[in-house]
Amino acid sequence: MKKQKGAKLNCTVSTDIIEESADYMIAKVTLKFENLTKTDLVTVERVGNDCKVSKSMNSYK
Repeated sequence: MKKQKGAKLNCTVSTDIIEESADYMIAKVTLKFENLTKTDLVTVERVGNDCKVSKSMNSYK
């Protein structure tokens, strides 16, 4: 992901928060391209004052 920082993608992005607490969040991120849809389920954990992606699962249609 660090290598992609600042990259612009030709797609529509939608984000839904599935579950959220003070220590973690689970989000569904959908990227719709012209001929492809990529869906990520992402778990973000709070580590001190920072947030860290602890798990990411992807699917493609």
